Amino acid sequence: MKLNYVAKKLGAVLEGSGEIEITGVAGLNEATEGQITFMNEKRFTQLEQTRASAVIVPLNAPKLGLPLLRAKNPRLAFARAIELFTVKPYQPTGIHERAVIGQNVVIGKDPSIHPNVVIADEVKIGDRVTIYPGAWIGKGTTIGDDAVIYSNVNIRENLQIGNRVIIHAGATIGSDGFGYVTDEGIHRKIPQVGGVIIGDDVEIGANSTIDRATLGNTVIKRGTKIDNLVHVAHNVTIGEHCFLIAQVGIAGSCTLGNYVVLAGQVGLADHIRIGDRSMVSAQSGVIKDIEPGQVMGGYYAMPQREWLKVQALIPKLPELKKKVSDLESQVQELRMNTQNA
Repeated sequence: MKLNYVAKKLGAVLEGSGEIEITGVAGLNEATEGQITFMNEKRFTQLEQTRASAVIVPLNAPKLGLPLLRAKNPRLAFARAIELFTVKPYQPTGIHERAVIGQNVVIGKDPSIHPNVVIADEVKIGDRVTIYPGAWIGKGTTIGDDAVIYSNVNIRENLQIGNRVIIHAGATIGSDGFGYVTDEGIHRKIPQVGGVIIGDDVEIGANSTIDRATLGNTVIKRGTKIDNLVHVAHNVTIGEHCFLIAQVGIAGSCTLGNYVVLAGQVGLADHIRIGDRSMVSAQSGVIKDIEPGQVMGGYYAMPQREWLKVQALIPKLPELKKKVSDLESQVQELRMNTQNA
């Protein structure tokens, strides 16, 4: 593609020759002639290392000696460039003869259902849905348009999956919630008869698990992105456009607002409420509610700046302990001198 065509497709301002042929995209250090790359303010000094034919940069970037595509959001422009050069238009493959389709199943137009897929009775599948080998869709589940279900995904019965949802390999949606009642020393299972509702444009990472509700529904609202190896327990509600990073664990009946970010290995106790646009740093444990807009960290989680101060003090604890002991001795000596006076 000509560079001026690429600039138009990305909505970027071209600076330099638009007649250069662009054949693909690559990272700053890996790019070669004919490729376009991306650079932010922190990497301008690395320009001499790149052999790219053009660079996507912020609007305020200085002139850099080669053609530039100036963009308001350079990372977004680069993402669109990757899509432009690598993502092929959807081509349906139909329903493979080795797919198992139950009774009263409704499948929309232009499906791509691969071999060894099992679709139980009364499932409804939208248009242009792709289901890869080994996936299982339980009875009565609904899947919206343009969804992508990767290999060995397990979607259980009576669930609702929205439009353009992506579920990566090995994920399980609708497994039983962890509910038991102990009677005379025996843990007796509480039937988990609720469902799961997943909104539009949600992405769920590989080997993640979303439990069905005991009653009612576990809900993941539109636009939320869930990384690999995340566990969402029964009756949890996750708001719109949240980020849940790898190995997050959310206990039952928690409620997350919109645009919440939970970094890697964050754990939430049950019935926690987290306000809109709050962030919790990696490996934190949350045992009480978080107000909107807070940045929390630590185990147990506390305001991030306070937690950082605590972490800075930990190496100094032996020295501080000695100083406290010395002060205690001095105070005791002063008391004795006062009494003897």
